[in-house]
Amino acid sequence: MADIEQLIASEQHDRLFVELEKMGKSCPDADSVRVGSLAEAVGAANGVDSKRALQWLAEQFGIMPMDLARPVCSTKAEQMFRKLARQNVAPDPWMPFGTVGLVLLCAHFDPSAEEAWGIPDFLYSKILVSSAQYEALKSDVAQRISMNPLPESTLLEFVEGPAKGGGLLTALKWILEHYPMSKSENDKLSACESAFGNIDMRRASDYKLLPRDFGVAFNFMTSGRPIFAPELAPMQDFFPDNLLEKHTVFPVYRSESAVYLMAADRQNYSFEDEWYSTGSDSLKIIKVLADPEGIREVISRNRGRSTSGGSTIVDVGDLAYADDANLVDIDPSEMQQINPSNINTSPEQIIQWVLYQAISRRASDLHVEKYFNTARLRARIDGELHVIHSGPDEILPRLVSLLKNYSNMGQRRQTAEDGRFSMRIGQRRIDCRVSAIPCSKALQKITIRFLDKKDGIKELSELNLSPRQSSIIKNTLGRDQGLVLVTGPTGSGKTTSLYAFINSIISETINIHTVEDPIEYEIEGINQTQTDPINGIDFGEGLRRILRADPDVILIGESRDEETASAAVNAALTGHLVLTTLHANDSLRAVSRLISMGVAPYLLADSLALSQAQRLVRRLCVQCKRPVAVTDAIRETFNKNKVPLSPETAFLYHPAGCPECNDAGYSGRIALMEMCVVDTELSEMIACNAPQSQMREVAQRAGVLSLYQEGLLQVIAGQTTLAEIACLSYTAVGD
Repeated sequence: MADIEQLIASEQHDRLFVELEKMGKSCPDADSVRVGSLAEAVGAANGVDSKRALQWLAEQFGIMPMDLARPVCSTKAEQMFRKLARQNVAPDPWMPFGTVGLVLLCAHFDPSAEEAWGIPDFLYSKILVSSAQYEALKSDVAQRISMNPLPESTLLEFVEGPAKGGGLLTALKWILEHYPMSKSENDKLSACESAFGNIDMRRASDYKLLPRDFGVAFNFMTSGRPIFAPELAPMQDFFPDNLLEKHTVFPVYRSESAVYLMAADRQNYSFEDEWYSTGSDSLKIIKVLADPEGIREVISRNRGRSTSGGSTIVDVGDLAYADDANLVDIDPSEMQQINPSNINTSPEQIIQWVLYQAISRRASDLHVEKYFNTARLRARIDGELHVIHSGPDEILPRLVSLLKNYSNMGQRRQTAEDGRFSMRIGQRRIDCRVSAIPCSKALQKITIRFLDKKDGIKELSELNLSPRQSSIIKNTLGRDQGLVLVTGPTGSGKTTSLYAFINSIISETINIHTVEDPIEYEIEGINQTQTDPINGIDFGEGLRRILRADPDVILIGESRDEETASAAVNAALTGHLVLTTLHANDSLRAVSRLISMGVAPYLLADSLALSQAQRLVRRLCVQCKRPVAVTDAIRETFNKNKVPLSPETAFLYHPAGCPECNDAGYSGRIALMEMCVVDTELSEMIACNAPQSQMREVAQRAGVLSLYQEGLLQVIAGQTTLAEIACLSYTAVGD
């Protein structure tokens, strides 16, 4: 067996040597080549030192070198790989690790390798890595395949690719004709095809007509030039972040003589002009095409990592908030130089560093409080509190005072106050809602809610809705009247869902008016009213005044009392579509909650169109989640809850932890939504104030899934875990 492996290795190296000789390059003695030193041996034979060997060898073959941040195959890459690949017929094939649109990123230590699982060369981009990284990636892919083997053949292996030199439309037509996709994916791309108007566009600015990353992928399919996925780029500290942000570029690999730079446009040389004009090192700059939005995200993530050791940052965007809010400018480059534990660091530097860190780690809230004899600052990240910084308690009054100054509050410690301010970090702007609450010993606790317009105002497509849920929302929002309830505890994403619903129906032909406390995000195209107790405008009074303004759609921030709930129901009965939130445990308990608040059952039955309960659970990190085998006990859990696993489902996913998710195994959150459409049968039961158990039986027959069942579906989809949805087991339908 060892002799065969040596023979195969020799044949592989012979192929590489033949290619090098065609290029007029020197070849090393075959006996000197070892798996761990192929690039170095080839480089040495051509007078290239070991530090530049990988880059030099990649350049000869027109591919990109890379030092992978994590030599593992991402889950998204594995899913695409299984669509395109067949069983391997030769040793050491190209190994998948990432994706760009519909194109795989594959790595190898030998640039002349040919075996690629039967995947056509125009559907995978080659990346040259070290032998050690290749072996680690090979081991990871082999483990995944062992749990779920690949098919013996693939339909695309011998299919002719799109014409070289063509534009985006050329690649798109090929994808629609040949690529294995679901009907919904095909329909979306078919809609994109009509947007091109039969023009084979080629410019980077035309990528916006396609889903994210698809323009970059299509460019590769017709040109074969290197591309990369920004989310897989390693951290860098060579170029200033401000310079990278200005020109929307980011380095993915740097040697002593060259740098591979992700850019949205290969023909834009503004970065080089500015870099060289400052007298900086005259590195050879090689452009690698990448999605511009992804590049901006990785720049922001790089800033966060440089000071927090592996944290991630939320999306970048130009955000607009209330002009009357106080503005705090935070310079990211200055934050990277601050050590909050240094005794010479001022309180203002500490508080700005903490704010910067909280945003960098995707926090939704910040708590400033006393803990024993320390001042503790905690951020809520993905639903859990984490300590960002702690210091001596003597500094707490100063930190509180600074935040109250930012928010234009008074300095009295005995009163509860609310305020707002805005932060500007680079090109981002984040609105901060501040609450000061008196505590014992004449101290105050400060709580800050971070409001990011780009994160808060979402499209329906970003809510992770199933086809059934998308259909329900579309039909409900298309009604001319009715009451839509979104229920759940504080912090369950109710407002985000309502904003997404409203955002999907904004039109010049519809008059939309809201009553909120407070107005969290300002949205162009709708009229928003802030409750004002001083001037007598609460939810109930605000709603009555809005009804005189000829609204078509009304959003009420929260139905807190009988007056507001009754007014919402009456508005829905008089020809308006009314959306509001309510605190209830599930969709049907919202009915009994409204009745207990004093709403007549027969009025509620006539007005209620949809009741939706939701919770947020943590999403598995797509970079590090690992497959685990499905046991009989797990299958029994799914079967009891009437969400059976298919026989083909051999594994689910488990958190692992990596630098991308700060070793948590989770990154971000998803909403679980229990949607109950009120049909004729349910309406009659509500009018009769029927028991909850009877209404639930009817709802289940109509296809309503409980929160736990929705969670199980997300577990199957690889989005979360059974442990994460265990807190919702009280809504399980099993024994």
